[in-house]
Amino acid sequence: MTKPCLNATQRSHIAEALTLSRFLISEAKGADPALIQRRRERIRTIQRSLQSCAHPICKDALSLSAIPLSVRQAFVQSALLVCRYFAVGGVGWRGTLASPTLSKYRPDPIPASWNSPAGVQAMGDRFALPSEVISAITHHLEQVDQEIAQQRRLIAAVLETVGLTPEAPAPLPSESFVTLFQKLFGGIQVFPDKLAALFTPTQLYFCVDFPSSEVTDVAWADLTPPQHQVALKHLHQQLAGFSFQKFKRFPTFGPCNPAGIDSAWLEQVCDRLNASPAQTCPVTPDAVIQRLSQSIGVLPQKDAEMFLIHDIWGHYWQLLFSQFEGDYATLADCGEPLRAQETAYTPKGPLTCRELFHFDGADVFLNPERAKQFFHGEVRQRLGLLFTHLLGELVADIAEFKFTWTNPNAAHELPSSSAFTDYPTNLDLTLADLDFLFLRVLQPLLELHSSPVKDSLLESELLAALPTQQLSSEQVMRLQVKLKRAIAQLHEIFLTEYSATYLPTLATEESLFADIAINLLHLQNVINTLYTDPQFTQNAIVPFQDLLIVFISRYCSGDSYADFWQIDNVLADYFIPCWHHLSTSLGQKNVTR
Repeated sequence: MTKPCLNATQRSHIAEALTLSRFLISEAKGADPALIQRRRERIRTIQRSLQSCAHPICKDALSLSAIPLSVRQAFVQSALLVCRYFAVGGVGWRGTLASPTLSKYRPDPIPASWNSPAGVQAMGDRFALPSEVISAITHHLEQVDQEIAQQRRLIAAVLETVGLTPEAPAPLPSESFVTLFQKLFGGIQVFPDKLAALFTPTQLYFCVDFPSSEVTDVAWADLTPPQHQVALKHLHQQLAGFSFQKFKRFPTFGPCNPAGIDSAWLEQVCDRLNASPAQTCPVTPDAVIQRLSQSIGVLPQKDAEMFLIHDIWGHYWQLLFSQFEGDYATLADCGEPLRAQETAYTPKGPLTCRELFHFDGADVFLNPERAKQFFHGEVRQRLGLLFTHLLGELVADIAEFKFTWTNPNAAHELPSSSAFTDYPTNLDLTLADLDFLFLRVLQPLLELHSSPVKDSLLESELLAALPTQQLSSEQVMRLQVKLKRAIAQLHEIFLTEYSATYLPTLATEESLFADIAINLLHLQNVINTLYTDPQFTQNAIVPFQDLLIVFISRYCSGDSYADFWQIDNVLADYFIPCWHHLSTSLGQKNVTR
């Protein structure tokens, strides 16, 4: 990793930007509007002053030999995946909610030849990809196509259970969505005039007319019958509250809990799917539950326009086009207490927490060097997962910005909590996300609780693996005390290493947190320049903007920690040269949308 270099003034500016982000995103509610506006203007001024903090962008047509194979592979794969972007986005959306933003959103045009096997082979040959790489890409595309087809069948089957079809004539009956909401959310009933919904061929969103949090129960009585008010309030609270478990429901992060899905209705959905001639293998209820929890969203109706493009065009494709899902599934467990079999991948190989301790009869010893190796390896893994989330939100923000870029006269139709509505990336939201999650993903390593009257989970698991039946009851008691001392020593080592390297501060040059924030700044500056360059975005027939966000997700779908530090330079050095090869070699005719 090459550490980004900023001078003292620039470091002071980004530290101020972080402070402003904390206020604007988390603390501005109820503040003086004039104060909010001044701070929004100040963070925008800071961003403009830091725009030069980026790797210079190469616009030359480089030779293929000058572009690394890993970049060429990710670029070709991204170009071919962009052909499927419309199929998993909002094209063909329908519902009882009129969305001005979705109505105007358009994906980039795609050359028709890219969808053919010959086009895939030609693109691979043009970028000099080895035959085995082309075969791997072809296999991945086949898998993506199968998953898209399966998801479209699933959403169609879900709609059919309540008498809806993608081709049903307008207006669509609100009562059908009320019934569907009940099937998906534990029988909760919402009155038809308080529930709107819309669906795409792959996703479904409910928009509930929730009252403000300050109102009395009278307003809730207008929303749902009395027996459902507690459950609906709980659902409403889930939308705003943070939980690591939300990451299990990537990319919607919605509240569609598998436990709340009606089991009899679920069997109906499975029966419809399995009766389809296109269904080559039986679908299980567990598989349906998993995918529904990832493709069903709930939004407050008053805020729907803030999220629809972000979720439908910005997030959902990440499930199928990237490998983010695996990282998010692991991130969902980051809040769990440290366990004996927790495995850190260190430069010297994998190391479990159990291996940090040596047991000898009634004695236990901690290996300090191994403890340090474990801590740094585990921190790297956890931060890598955080980086995946930051990149996932970043590309969703960019997709959202496309509405403003292509519809400048309708920009007011897309509300945003960011001060950067006229930029592809949102420095305030990104810094706030980093600030909010950085300590949370490390927290289980820094909170090794020990009690004289109760064993922690780590203590219980370590003791359970020992042959304590060979020890007397007094020896077992002494072993328990010694283990608590060893874990206290482990805690002290973790805290020492944390304070030396990982404190979430921007005030020192020896701060990984500062390096992350600065690298995010570099990345956003490169993206802001690339995405809005009129040379490549005006009248372009070969996709550029959609290709950019898919490329970011593809390139960063390997080692999320290492890729994060490289992606800004990769974009600056190679994206436009690759695009030149793409646009000059494949022609610009027969374009489809």
